[in-house]
Amino acid sequence: MASALPLRVLVVDNEEPICTATTGMLERLGYRADCETDSLSALKSFSEVPETFALAIIEPILPDLTGLDLATRFRHIRPDLPVVFYAGYVEESLSRRIEAAGFGEVVFKPLTLNELGTTIKNRLSPPPSP
Repeated sequence: MASALPLRVLVVDNEEPICTATTGMLERLGYRADCETDSLSALKSFSEVPETFALAIIEPILPDLTGLDLATRFRHIRPDLPVVFYAGYVEESLSRRIEAAGFGEVVFKPLTLNELGTTIKNRLSPPPSP
């Protein structure tokens, strides 16, 4: 029996140490993780092979394209892409805009390995039927 390939996650955070730590945690959880520290590079990487990503983890406060702008562009390319916004701090108004755009709530850094795993599992699971 062939084993399934690990799910691929795109992490976008302009702070290299955080991006590296998050990808390391994802790999320990059994995911394949790609790290981008620039929103425009992330958009290019995603645009080239959008079907290969199971999920994106995005810092909301990014230069060039904000995390919300980036996630919105990802969703224009692939509407079913689950997104996790992962922030050290975010103003309440931005948090409300992220939720209003249908991306769910923002989770805050630092997350433990178990918290990150649970967050991803929840975003990858389909919503319960009404």
